[in-house]
Amino acid sequence: MDSISSRPGGARLPGPEVSALPSAARIAQRFTLRSLVGQGGMGEVYRAEDVTTGQQVALKLLRAESPEALQRFAREASMLAGLEHPGIVTYVAHGQAEDGRPFLAMQWLEGEDLAQRLVRQPLSLQETLALLHRVAQALAVAHGRGIIHRDLKPSNLFLRQGQPGDAVLLDFGLARSLAPSVSLTASQTILGTPGYMAPEQVSHRAGLTPSADIFSLGCVLYECLTGSRPFAAPHLVAVLAKILFTEPEPLRSLRPELPEALEELLRRTLAKDPAHRLPDASRLVAALEALPLPGAAGPSAPSVAESPLPGLVQAEQQLVSVLLATSRTPPPPAGEHGHPWHTLHGQLRTWLSPHGGQVEPMADGSLALTLVALHGSATDSAVLAARCALLIQEHVPGTAVVLTTGQGRREGRGTVGEAMDRAGQLLQRLEQLPAGGPAPVVMDDVTEGLLGTRFPCTRSPSGLFLLQGAPLGVDDSRPLLGKPTPCVGREQELAQLELLFHTCVRESSAQAVLVKGPAGMGKSRLRHEFMRRLEREQRPVQVLLGRGDPMRAGSAQGLLGQALCQLCGLTGLEPLELRRERLQHRLARHLPPEAALETTAFLGELCGTPFPDEAVPRLQAVRGNPQQMSAQVSRALGAFLRAECAHHPVLLVLEDLHWGDTLTARLVDEALRDLKDQPFMVLALARPGVEQALPELGAPRMRELPLHGLNARAAARLAREVLGTKAPGALVDRLVEQASGNPLYLEELIRGEAEGQGTDVPRTVLAMLQARLGRLEPQARQVLLAASFLGRLFWTGGVRALLGEESAGTSLERWLQQLVELELVEAHPTSRFPGEREYRFRHALVRDAAYELVPSGDKPTGHRRAGLWLEQAGENDPQVLAGHFRSGQWPARAIHFYSLAAEHLFDRHDMQGMQRCMEAAWALEPDGEAGLRLRALQATAAFWMDDFITMTEAGKAVLPHLQQGSAAWSKLISGLSLGCAQLGQREYLLGLHRLLLETAPEPEARSDYFLAVCFMGSMVAYFGDRQEAQACFDHLEAQGRDILARDSVVRGWRNIVYCFRDLYLLGEPQKALAWSEQAESSLQDAGAERDEVAAFTWSAHALLKLGNPESAQERARRGMALALRVGQPFPITHARHTLALVLSASPEPAHLREARELVREWVEPPSLNRVHLGSAYLVLARVAAGEGQKDEALEQARKACDVLEPFRPFRALARWSLAALLWRQGHVAEARLEAENARRHAAVMGGEGVAGVGPLQLLADACFAQGDTAAGEQALHQALAYLRSRLQGISDAAGRERFLSQVPENARVLELVRQRWGDAALP
Repeated sequence: MDSISSRPGGARLPGPEVSALPSAARIAQRFTLRSLVGQGGMGEVYRAEDVTTGQQVALKLLRAESPEALQRFAREASMLAGLEHPGIVTYVAHGQAEDGRPFLAMQWLEGEDLAQRLVRQPLSLQETLALLHRVAQALAVAHGRGIIHRDLKPSNLFLRQGQPGDAVLLDFGLARSLAPSVSLTASQTILGTPGYMAPEQVSHRAGLTPSADIFSLGCVLYECLTGSRPFAAPHLVAVLAKILFTEPEPLRSLRPELPEALEELLRRTLAKDPAHRLPDASRLVAALEALPLPGAAGPSAPSVAESPLPGLVQAEQQLVSVLLATSRTPPPPAGEHGHPWHTLHGQLRTWLSPHGGQVEPMADGSLALTLVALHGSATDSAVLAARCALLIQEHVPGTAVVLTTGQGRREGRGTVGEAMDRAGQLLQRLEQLPAGGPAPVVMDDVTEGLLGTRFPCTRSPSGLFLLQGAPLGVDDSRPLLGKPTPCVGREQELAQLELLFHTCVRESSAQAVLVKGPAGMGKSRLRHEFMRRLEREQRPVQVLLGRGDPMRAGSAQGLLGQALCQLCGLTGLEPLELRRERLQHRLARHLPPEAALETTAFLGELCGTPFPDEAVPRLQAVRGNPQQMSAQVSRALGAFLRAECAHHPVLLVLEDLHWGDTLTARLVDEALRDLKDQPFMVLALARPGVEQALPELGAPRMRELPLHGLNARAAARLAREVLGTKAPGALVDRLVEQASGNPLYLEELIRGEAEGQGTDVPRTVLAMLQARLGRLEPQARQVLLAASFLGRLFWTGGVRALLGEESAGTSLERWLQQLVELELVEAHPTSRFPGEREYRFRHALVRDAAYELVPSGDKPTGHRRAGLWLEQAGENDPQVLAGHFRSGQWPARAIHFYSLAAEHLFDRHDMQGMQRCMEAAWALEPDGEAGLRLRALQATAAFWMDDFITMTEAGKAVLPHLQQGSAAWSKLISGLSLGCAQLGQREYLLGLHRLLLETAPEPEARSDYFLAVCFMGSMVAYFGDRQEAQACFDHLEAQGRDILARDSVVRGWRNIVYCFRDLYLLGEPQKALAWSEQAESSLQDAGAERDEVAAFTWSAHALLKLGNPESAQERARRGMALALRVGQPFPITHARHTLALVLSASPEPAHLREARELVREWVEPPSLNRVHLGSAYLVLARVAAGEGQKDEALEQARKACDVLEPFRPFRALARWSLAALLWRQGHVAEARLEAENARRHAAVMGGEGVAGVGPLQLLADACFAQGDTAAGEQALHQALAYLRSRLQGISDAAGRERFLSQVPENARVLELVRQRWGDAALP
């Protein structure tokens, strides 16, 4: 049970220490105390019983004895006595206790206060409105009696029985009457609760009105709706300053689903100026009753109204310096106008007013000051703030001062934003410093950097920046101040680039270099100068240029596609047929006629320009298979570049590669490998960390060229080129020193010097740029801020959509032209979007600086508009659109485009990019069809990632919800059959088998469907279910003849599956080898390298059984190398599995060691993939036997038998291997038993199986050793018949000889035949 407790709003006043009264004590002969329920600095609250009525009451006893406290207590009692409303705690009585202490008795309430409720559970919108309406009605009664509460906050709003609609207003201890009265304020103390006080309370203005309570209720409303206080800050002084200077985060930026009318009501309650605020509670009640109730429908799409963005028109952010000063001595009384504080306030206001500064004294005696970079210099405002700090300490010694610089909103009475929060954090750290010594002036790092060498600054051992005292004494080459500037200080880097290019051309050898340097270090300028030198040499060179953009980082539309489109003059928005014609016209210029169409068609996939499948059979064959498509695109790119190189050197420039894509990185790496003997050079430019963003970069083939800062001589030369040869040497030296070698910083410093804006230091470049943007005319700045939403590139239509027609008007082109002349943006001669003029920020940091000036509350609306405009304009990169809608708080649209992007990246074989997009979509909590779409893709992709657990768990859950026979359904069936089979889930597999064969594929899904039939046939064969496997084969041959005829991938997998059948079920290695060779041919024709791995591995198995271990190893290693090049986990795992099995059959110690290492990770810890785990145990058994570790060999072989028990073909192999080990160790009876088991398992499958003649040979040896001649000869006859049968399929004599002599079990059979029946019986 909760109860009313005393919550004094002012500072804790001194008073005598009084112990709690004993239970049953009586007050004024009327109230019997029952229990102490709360106490504070000014008294205690008891639960008591009114003996006259028998009712429970809350009885407050005053502890303090000061006259002020007594008067306040008496005033509270008299005010409550005159107020009657269900929403105001009921007065019962007041008077003096027997010990002379004043008391006040009020009704006893059951429930909890709002503060407790908000900690426990937030309010719903309906509960919040009910609470506000109830409190406003109660407060209207008080306001009608001329009473202002002055301390409204959640802990003073009691929820009777926990019901927000039955709230009760408590604690009128700070209430005051509007009628003239004796002031109870003897000193500058805070009357109210920081965080809920009105600005006029904070600044201690006279003449409070009821609107102060409205502001406090607005703070409560904001907290109920958002869960956070509107003016939260790390320190009391910062809280008070934020109330004066800043606006809270807009309501609908935190909760976009709330009605706009509610946001408007909240704005009217939190207006800084009382004249713009609702005047009293009765007006608030009327506003609430007029408020449209929220509809019952679910959340709708966020608003994208055509009205101008408030953050661009009136509330943009700007650079602001903040000063907070708090005295360590008691503040002066309010009436002492001669005190230094009062003199200082006036002096500061006079001094700072011309510079846009604001000074506000606050109720606790502290002072807040803000300075905007009004004239465009970040340094000016920081220097003024530092001078103010020193002036304050001079006038009021012992005052602690903090200085910060950051962004704030350009509206209201001032700006603070995050700068005020950092000031509060610094005040907190100041309070932790030991007492004594002079009060310091503490700065954040931005302010310290802006001050540069103007003031002596140090850093304390705790890391604080301290102001010590008075200031110290004295693409194309971008133009600077309208002048072209040389590329200085880069002679060594240019020489290296020229040497690489000449080597590339002279020796016809591919070269690649990655120029790497931080933002602003001059990478683009270096690239421009290098290309200009090539032009001066008049060397014929074909330049391909692709540029990264932050809005497209990691997207499926790559830099290479961009470069090819630019070469062909494509924007991506022309009619499809025209795009095809232009691609064919340019890309096929040097290609052989017979390869031109196919090569262009695959490059069209890279450029977002698909060609008709029927025109290019190979394109049709690989459509829908990301690995094969990726391989063919790579092959086409290589053919195109090789053809171009035959006529002239090719220079591929990839600018801003850190915003590039994994596909480009991989294709470039493959091109460098395949064109190593061609005059092909790659020049990539990126920021540090590009390796983390694009790990596919081929480090061995791409040398790095780090770009360091300019040396002093080069920087001085640049400064003199721009400022003129008569520039003072001291000035040039200072600029060079401050620039610290960063070319961009140096340029900005030169601009500032030329414009008389002072100096800055390099680490403050963002502040410098933002200050420079502040100098623009408001309309030009609005255009720049709007453009920043679209990324590095932007378009007139996009800017117009963001600003709204009313704001953009007809002058947009004029403002853009001004931005071009100011060297902030540049116009492009071509545009991606027809009819739209395209522009580009000259430097990414300018775009970043502009974007950061947009208030965070206005960014969602801006990104929604940007996303919608780009979508309507024809943006074909779903990841760009997804990013905008995510930032625009439109999750449904963001999820859709993230899912689409993930599918595109999956098709392009970019699993990492796909995973990033899927994670981004999942973070938005999709449900329904959107969630189903993602889960299906996740399950399908898990197979390629060798993650069969996710494959089966996610796949089983989503499969029933997919359309049977669709492409997605068929792909998922493929993955599920592979996954659940290798996990040993036979019954589930057989259910899938029935479902698959009973389902007719959709017309466009036939290739995917019959590929699933291939996989299903192989997986049921894993379990030895020959009948079910044959049903798949029959279905494929009968219903999929057309697919087999035209789809070489399905045909290749059909051949692989037949290879497995003949080898592992029927024991026909020669036939298996023939199938694997046909599979290899089909898959090579399709360019399906990932699938070709399987052809190599199965041919290795067949060659080993044919007695050709050398060729088997060669094929296994080729498969392994190909798998590593493809880079997908599943083929890598499969290739390792095969190579280990082949190597374990070798007597070479090195091979045995290698085999052990290949399978170690599958047994430590044990893999969940039972086929791989069982094979690993089999490999370890063979390795241990080869190394003479008999017991270890038997242990591993028995493990293999146990794990492979569900898989009949592999089980037969494992039993035979165990029998062979037992035989070698002299365990004849056990060997015979295991050989018989192996024979029995093979017989169930209807053939000899992969073990072949092995079990028969061991059985014959064991029977002869036991004296069971009849059984031995029977087994030997069967083994001989097997050998004769298999020899009929081997046509060449050398192959027959290898089969008989190089396969150990076959050779042993021949030896036994000679011993028993002589040479005449030999085959």
